Amino acid sequence: MTNDGREELRRRVRADEAPPSAATLVIRGGPDTPSLLRSHARRVERAFVLDGAPVLGVSVFVALDDVGPASERGILSGKLRTYPSMYRCTAGDVMERGLELLPTFTRPHYTVVLPDLDAVDDLIAALGALRPNPYAE
Repeated sequence: MTNDGREELRRRVRADEAPPSAATLVIRGGPDTPSLLRSHARRVERAFVLDGAPVLGVSVFVALDDVGPASERGILSGKLRTYPSMYRCTAGDVMERGLELLPTFTRPHYTVVLPDLDAVDDLIAALGALRPNPYAE
């Protein structure tokens, strides 16, 4: 913990996780708005620092396996089953906009690290269109 009560996010990074390839799927439950994503990024900033500095971040899941809980189907029917809609893009779509995918907390969770709040617009562009979640309850 820092003096202001924020936790070091680096302690929650899965150091042994290989970075996702450009083709790897990134999934986020929706719908989202710029305001909602900025609010989420600020909430991360209030709770964490990264390498001692303030960090803005947005949670996503990354399909790391072909089958099982870390697969696309596993994420949509498991962690995101209560979301009737979702966003689905590639890690390349996110990284091409200069955003970092950091493997945080439990697999397959990642944090999209934003350099500033204006980068929310880049994240929205990367995520693309809202789609139905075929596995929603």
